[in-house]
Amino acid sequence: MAQGPLAEESEGPLMSPIVLPTAYLAPITYYAVLYAADEVVIEAQEHYTKQTLRTRCTIATDQGRQTLSVNVEKGNKLKMPIREVRLSSHGDWQRQHLYSWATYYGNSPFYEYYIDDLRETFLHGHDGTLFGMNEALRSHICREIGFEPKVRYSEQWMGPLDCVAPNGTFKPETFSHVLGKVEVPPYYQVAGVEGRQPFMADVSILDLLFNMGPEAVLVLEGMRGSKGSKGSEGFERF
Repeated sequence: MAQGPLAEESEGPLMSPIVLPTAYLAPITYYAVLYAADEVVIEAQEHYTKQTLRTRCTIATDQGRQTLSVNVEKGNKLKMPIREVRLSSHGDWQRQHLYSWATYYGNSPFYEYYIDDLRETFLHGHDGTLFGMNEALRSHICREIGFEPKVRYSEQWMGPLDCVAPNGTFKPETFSHVLGKVEVPPYYQVAGVEGRQPFMADVSILDLLFNMGPEAVLVLEGMRGSKGSKGSEGFERF
């Protein structure tokens, strides 16, 4: 099993961490894994890969699912380490994302409560890299929901991640040993009310946060398995 030094975001002994990619406003099941696992390693030494959950998220709208994509500088090549990929200052993509949030979640119960701090983190609360923005948003959203996962960053490549599908989306079934349920249970969605859309499961964590507020953690709790990730030795790489 692959083992190696890890950069700490939190202190403590290694206890079979699960390895996840960095992700832009990741799907709800990604956060369910963060909530359920004893420890998580965020892969920080892989090479940048286009068109995956690292740069894309899906939100629920009154017209159905909509993908939001992060723009990165054109000089970023596939062989570039993920932590060196810088956000593009062109294309007005940040304004477009904020506009989409306001358009499709402005009438949700908790949008006004969360949006100011979230906007500040999105625009200014990071070092201008893709990895830095993703992790700043992840950390901020976890705190808003009400939990702080034990997270470390890898200092060496941990190998291919099976939890990323060929089309770049997240595969929650990879973590069925941690999650009691890999399907997101239905909850109130403003998109369903305004657009009469059927429930859209496993969209971005933004959807759960804006629609459920303090009760978002109950959805994650309901997905957690009884054993979590305890009882294994060494690294589990998925």
